[in-house]
Amino acid sequence: MDSTTLRTVADLARKRAARGSTGNQGDGLMRLGAARALNQLAADLDASAAEFERRPASRRPRA
Repeated sequence: MDSTTLRTVADLARKRAARGSTGNQGDGLMRLGAARALNQLAADLDASAAEFERRPASRRPRA
Protein backbone atom coordinates (compact mmCIF):
# COMPACT_ATOMS: atom_id res chain seq x y z
CA MET A 1 0.00 0.00 0.00
CA ASP A 2 1.33 3.45 -0.78
CA SER A 3 0.91 6.73 1.07
CA THR A 4 -1.71 8.01 -1.38
CA THR A 5 -3.91 4.98 -0.73
CA LEU A 6 -3.51 5.38 3.03
CA ARG A 7 -4.49 9.04 2.84
CA THR A 8 -7.51 8.20 0.64
CA VAL A 9 -8.76 5.64 3.15
CA ALA A 10 -8.20 8.16 5.97
CA ASP A 11 -10.27 10.73 4.07
CA LEU A 12 -13.08 8.20 3.56
CA ALA A 13 -13.07 7.38 7.29
CA ARG A 14 -13.29 11.08 8.18
CA LYS A 15 -16.17 11.61 5.74
CA ARG A 16 -18.06 8.65 7.19
CA ALA A 17 -17.56 9.94 10.72
CA ALA A 18 -18.77 13.41 9.70
CA ARG A 19 -21.77 12.08 7.79
CA GLY A 20 -22.92 9.99 10.72
CA SER A 21 -22.74 12.83 13.21
CA THR A 22 -24.70 15.38 11.15
CA GLY A 23 -28.08 13.67 11.34
CA ASN A 24 -30.57 14.13 14.14
CA GLN A 25 -30.63 10.44 14.88
CA GLY A 26 -27.30 8.76 14.33
CA ASP A 27 -27.28 5.33 12.80
CA GLY A 28 -26.30 2.31 14.86
CA LEU A 29 -22.58 2.76 14.24
CA MET A 30 -22.63 6.33 15.47
CA ARG A 31 -24.58 5.40 18.59
CA LEU A 32 -21.85 2.89 19.39
CA GLY A 33 -19.16 5.59 19.20
CA ALA A 34 -17.89 4.77 15.75
CA ALA A 35 -17.22 8.44 14.89
CA ARG A 36 -14.46 8.61 17.47
CA ALA A 37 -12.98 5.31 16.29
CA LEU A 38 -13.15 6.39 12.63
CA ASN A 39 -11.42 9.68 13.42
CA GLN A 40 -8.71 7.79 15.31
CA LEU A 41 -8.31 5.40 12.40
CA ALA A 42 -7.93 8.37 10.03
CA ALA A 43 -5.26 9.92 12.26
CA ASP A 44 -3.38 6.62 12.46
CA LEU A 45 -3.52 6.16 8.69
CA ASP A 46 -2.22 9.70 8.14
CA ALA A 47 0.65 9.00 10.54
CA SER A 48 1.43 5.76 8.69
CA ALA A 49 1.39 7.58 5.35
CA ALA A 50 3.77 10.23 6.68
CA GLU A 51 6.13 7.54 8.00
CA PHE A 52 5.91 5.66 4.71
CA GLU A 53 6.92 8.82 2.83
CA ARG A 54 9.73 9.57 5.29
CA ARG A 55 11.44 6.19 5.05
CA PRO A 56 13.84 5.66 2.15
CA ALA A 57 12.62 3.16 -0.44
CA SER A 58 15.63 0.91 0.13
CA ARG A 59 14.63 0.28 3.77
CA ARG A 60 11.01 -0.61 3.05
CA PRO A 61 10.18 -4.30 3.29
CA ARG A 62 9.09 -5.82 0.02
CA ALA A 63 5.63 -7.37 -0.05
